[in-house]
Amino acid sequence: MKHKQSTKNDHLERINEVLFRIHSDLEHNGSVEELASLVAMSVFHFNRVFKERVGESVHAYVKRVKLEHAANLLLFNPSATITHCMQAVGFSSNASFTQAFKENFGVTPTKWREVDKANEKRDFTFSEKSLHVKIQTMPSFDVAYVRHKGYDRTIQQAWLKLQAWALGHGVDFSDQRMIALHHSNPRFVESSQCHYVACLELPKGREFYRSGDIGVMRIPQTFCAVFSLKGVYGDLKKYMDVIYHEWFPQSAYEKIALPSFAIYRENHFINADERFDLDFCVPVRFK
Repeated sequence: MKHKQSTKNDHLERINEVLFRIHSDLEHNGSVEELASLVAMSVFHFNRVFKERVGESVHAYVKRVKLEHAANLLLFNPSATITHCMQAVGFSSNASFTQAFKENFGVTPTKWREVDKANEKRDFTFSEKSLHVKIQTMPSFDVAYVRHKGYDRTIQQAWLKLQAWALGHGVDFSDQRMIALHHSNPRFVESSQCHYVACLELPKGREFYRSGDIGVMRIPQTFCAVFSLKGVYGDLKKYMDVIYHEWFPQSAYEKIALPSFAIYRENHFINADERFDLDFCVPVRFK
């Protein structure tokens, strides 16, 4: 049993390494063989473990992440050409990019911008809110984490798992920083399909290992636009809409492919009153 758990922990660590590689360089078209070699696995074993851990095949995951980032680029950077957005996610052929994009989103990249402008579901209620933003380098964080699919109140389950893990490992849950990775843009990814990672910063000077559903990883140091936000459950998605689709197009920055993350002072998925107070950190670079 102990050996089996150790194997699962090793798999989690290796898949995390691959996920970071994928997200940090979407322009590169690494093969499955290259990714498997990165973590010293056979292609067959790597494919099986990746799907078991992530819930998608390697090919499907990479394709989805590339296209979602391209969709973001098209909306966040209205002056960017289709070719620029296409090349930023590793496509060299306009025809193949257009076909893949249309298969995923139902419209061509050119039409995508028009459809978004006419999107009746868009929530304008936060458009006039002033945003408090700083551009700064965020430090790295060593965290225990739980992956969750779905952006709704079920996220509380991930935090409860972390809370139980902390109790079992002598970690004061209330005393540690809570961080959440947001992999998806809820403007065009269905809430049920949004990928969210609940993270608890680990105490300094102690070594922790993966166990069960709980992984351990390092969130790297990142150059970010940091927005200080307060509100209640449901407000963060509205803030994200304003940040991504109104602030970015007018700014000197563009979002890079690494996930945005929230650093909570108050966590609305845990607090009974569902209020949050957080810094929403978006990895950026100059346009």
